Amino acid sequence: MYLQQILNGVSYHAIGTGNPEIVSLACDTSQVKKGCLFFCIKGAKHDGHDSFRKAIGDGAVAIICEHPLETQILQIVVEDVRAVMSIAAKNFYECCADKLKIISIVGTNGKTSTSYVLEAILSKAGYNTAVIGTNGVFFNGQRHSQSLTTPDPIELHAWLWQMYINKVDLVIMEVSAHAIALRKMIGIRSEVAIFTNFSQDHLDFFKTMDNYRKVKRSFFCTEFVKNAVTNADDELGREIAALIPSATYGIEHADVVATDIQIGKEKSIYKVELFGKTALVTTHLAGLFNVYNTLAAATCAAILGVDVDTIVDAIGEVRCVSGRNETIVRSDGARIVVDFAHTPDGIQNILSFLKRTTEGKLIVVFGCGGNRDKFKRPLMAKTVSDYADFAVLTNDNPRYEDPKLIARDASEALTCKYKIILNRSQATEYALSVATGSDTVAILGKGAEEYQELRGRKFPYSDVEVVRKLLRVE
Repeated sequence: MYLQQILNGVSYHAIGTGNPEIVSLACDTSQVKKGCLFFCIKGAKHDGHDSFRKAIGDGAVAIICEHPLETQILQIVVEDVRAVMSIAAKNFYECCADKLKIISIVGTNGKTSTSYVLEAILSKAGYNTAVIGTNGVFFNGQRHSQSLTTPDPIELHAWLWQMYINKVDLVIMEVSAHAIALRKMIGIRSEVAIFTNFSQDHLDFFKTMDNYRKVKRSFFCTEFVKNAVTNADDELGREIAALIPSATYGIEHADVVATDIQIGKEKSIYKVELFGKTALVTTHLAGLFNVYNTLAAATCAAILGVDVDTIVDAIGEVRCVSGRNETIVRSDGARIVVDFAHTPDGIQNILSFLKRTTEGKLIVVFGCGGNRDKFKRPLMAKTVSDYADFAVLTNDNPRYEDPKLIARDASEALTCKYKIILNRSQATEYALSVATGSDTVAILGKGAEEYQELRGRKFPYSDVEVVRKLLRVE
């Protein structure tokens, strides 16, 4: 594809002449090859404008930048490289984002579980579906790993192109607040956007809750969304519903309502009133938080024309979401639960459910991520203390921080009995060793992640696999 085709819809000033053929796009010099168009992205730690010479040396034939550079190569000077990268990536991959129905899911918690349930419903209804999210990229029966909840635009549109040529009808994707703030979604208009909830997270990036709130809210406009599904029991959900035509869901006053809710240890049952039709829902995704997740998926599916019987049947068929309340029962009856909860609200959701359904002690293994929102560390620890009989404080993803200092930040707010074991597998082993048959061990923070990040490297690690190995379970 030629450069002028890729720049369709972009305002720019060119320094130099020509219309070179572009064979690839890159914003990372490690991805540059001959015939590449290179985007000079400003990041938190590195500015791509400082790397343009390497990109040229490795084969870039044109550069997108925000100010003129000292080079004879063709430069396309724009106001916002990130925004232009989204448009250019869409154009390069033949605007496949416009050829697919896209369902976006926005919210602090519940995005992954909602995507799993919605995918099950829409597949049962006959759609050829794909999912993009925290647990990976899924289509045509295959899972592909990826590192971000919402991929960067070049990777994102490459996935959408592959989905289109593989005859996918409908894409369900998690949209992170970072993706919204970094303009990854420019050029993509969702058929439906779901809002799940809002609570504290990512203040290392957004600085204040108000900024974080505004970013999530900003997505719900006609540029990005045709139809919205919002949580009426969440304050920000109600604000969004007032901004854009929305179908609401909730437990009290909403278009789609759950009543007569029964929360059990292994399943939840509730009556759903779905746009004038009533049905009984039984879900193996236990806990009140999963009542909300299944309601969100049901509301979205109904908007897309799926009948209530198909919705209810599909919800009942979902047995588990990887890394979300994922449960293994030991031979003596002890329950081990792996969950992604890494925010105060997410921890409260899972631990309140586990506490209520545990006869013995609730033992919690958790840690806090390094180089992330430090303000939530004491809040996470306080929430753990509210429910745990005993806690084992360990590493999550320390990244570039000292694990001992991360643990110190959290331990100062722990009021339950606890032990610090920074080696995560050893912490898990210890927690299992002190658990009896009537106890629950909750291992929080990493969910389905298959790595532990330390000093810029990702080492293979899986909470579920560690538990299975310790229990000698296949």
